[in-house]
Amino acid sequence: MDILRFLTAGDVDDGKSTLIGRLLYDSKNIMIDQLETIERQSKNKEEGEIDLALLTDGLRAEREQGITIDVAYRYFTTPVRKFIIADAPGHVQYTRNMVTGASNADMMVILVDARHGVTEQTRRHSLIASLLRLPHIFVAINKMDLVDYSQDVYNNIVIAYAELAKELGVTDIKYIPISALHGDNIVALSKTMPWYEGESLLTMLETVEVRKAVNLEKPRFPVQYVIRPQTEDLHDYR
Repeated sequence: MDILRFLTAGDVDDGKSTLIGRLLYDSKNIMIDQLETIERQSKNKEEGEIDLALLTDGLRAEREQGITIDVAYRYFTTPVRKFIIADAPGHVQYTRNMVTGASNADMMVILVDARHGVTEQTRRHSLIASLLRLPHIFVAINKMDLVDYSQDVYNNIVIAYAELAKELGVTDIKYIPISALHGDNIVALSKTMPWYEGESLLTMLETVEVRKAVNLEKPRFPVQYVIRPQTEDLHDYR
């Protein structure tokens, strides 16, 4: 069984952590004790909803502020493949953490808030992905429930991102309308968007091509800094 390493990226509050939580929850990859913990900690528990983003926000500061600071890694498995998810922060000041997560990824799922469209941070994360030559990008247009599942809104964002991708020279892109909060088109296709004729996000992740393992016949070991002995017993023999 192969392994897909993918990064979730996008602007602040575009729903990256909630998307990962929904993937884990709907694919039955959450332990009972984990579920009980986030149910207790969820702010919307009174309304019958649980905050699935808490599954990835591990630092105390993240939980208190409701944001992602560090890259959070989560793992899950389906009958088709294994997955390693890197949940990257959306704030500009934590962009370097996003680069760290992207450096080991096979692909990127970039979220776009359907209400706001392509933002500066969307462009920044897409540029980083192109510089790191990530071979695949899935554009998940999230929070479709907040725009009444409008196909016109979705199409306009697809056009805007396609123009950005053309500027960056990115060619392998797929688009999908979702609602991470309600689970629309995440693990299974939703009836709320009958105009969407593609696959669910999980199916797309299960079928995307994974990069082959690195050729180890002629490995190279990068050395950043060499410390040579400078004592009477251990001489520098350069």
